[in-house]
Amino acid sequence: MGGWAEHLDTWLEALRRSRSVFHSEADFQHALAWAAHLSDPSLHIRLETRFAPGNRLDLLISRSDRSEHLGLELKYLTAAWTGEVEHEQFALLNQGAQDIRAYDVVKDIQRVERLVDGRPGWSGAVLVLSNDPSYWSRPGHGRATNADAFRLYEHQVLTGRRAWGPHTGAGTMKGREPAIELLGDYTCRWTEFSLLPGHRGRFQLLRFAIP
Repeated sequence: MGGWAEHLDTWLEALRRSRSVFHSEADFQHALAWAAHLSDPSLHIRLETRFAPGNRLDLLISRSDRSEHLGLELKYLTAAWTGEVEHEQFALLNQGAQDIRAYDVVKDIQRVERLVDGRPGWSGAVLVLSNDPSYWSRPGHGRATNADAFRLYEHQVLTGRRAWGPHTGAGTMKGREPAIELLGDYTCRWTEFSLLPGHRGRFQLLRFAIP
C-alpha cells in the first residue's frame, strides 16, 4: 500500500476514538471518508464510485497532484446488538448468512486486486468490521464445510482458487457460483476496534492490504 498504509492507520485510529459503532455499512463508509478528509482536506474523496465499466468502489481516495489513488471496499458484518453510545441509540440487525457474506469479502479482495494490478500509483484495501465472533473464531468441531474456502477465521490464509464445496446447495450459491481466483496471499488478522456493553458488544476489524 506504500505511503497509504500509515494514513489508513491514522484514519482508523481516529474512528476508534470518535465512532465505536455504526448504524450501517453506509454509515461506516461515510465516517471513514470524513476521518480521511479531516486528516487532509486536500484529498479527493468519492463514495460509491463507478468510474469505469466493471470498476466499482465503496471509497476512492486520491492525491491528484501525485497521481496516487487508494481504492477501499468496506464490509460491516453485524450480529444483533442494541445500546446507547454518547446519547445516540443503536439497534444492529442480526445479518446471519456468514458463508455468503464471507464469500462477498473474498470477492471484494479479488475486485480490488484486479483494480490495482498493473496500474501505477494505485493501492487498495478491504476492511471488515464485525461484532459477530463466528467470523474470527474457528469452531471446535473441526469438520469441513462447504464454505471453508471463504472462512475468515483468525490466522486463516486466503490465496489461490477459492471455491464452494461439492455439496453446496444451489440456494446458497445463487448469484455467487463462480470460484474466486486471488493473486496474492492474505492472512486473516483481527484487531480490536471497540468494546461496548452487552452481548455482542465486542467489535473486531479485519484488514487486507492490496497489493
